[in-house]
Amino acid sequence: MRHLKGFSLILTLALVLMTCTYAPAATTNPGPGSSGYMVLPLTFDATVTTVSAPVIARLKMPFPATVVGVSCSTETADYASTDEAYTIDVLEGGTTILSDPIDMVAADTVYDGTLADTTLADESVLTVVLDVSGTTPSVTGVSVLLVLKRL
Repeated sequence: MRHLKGFSLILTLALVLMTCTYAPAATTNPGPGSSGYMVLPLTFDATVTTVSAPVIARLKMPFPATVVGVSCSTETADYASTDEAYTIDVLEGGTTILSDPIDMVAADTVYDGTLADTTLADESVLTVVLDVSGTTPSVTGVSVLLVLKRL
């Protein structure tokens, strides 16, 4: 009798799970075995304390690609004077591929960029720039993640 109760519970659970509706994600994510995708993590561990726009990375594309996403974060950032600003921009041949630079308004938070240009030409030069401004800026541990799909 005890086995029948367990079987009944499992059968009920199976029926409940079968009637649940599936809600797909708003953005289709590629499967882990999808070919042609390249995830490019860029890190900048130096501390920047002066108002400047240092280049975090500069690289030449070895193939044409579509930009799927750009995101960034920072481990630490000083916001004590309330006028500090930290932004990331990604340039292809000197022209931004983002609608606007990505504002990092808090440390330990990941921010996504809005893409304006998603096509990268073969042999084009990508430059990632960290723009720092304010009275007492200080930022450390900036990470940028580029997700590309080879054309």
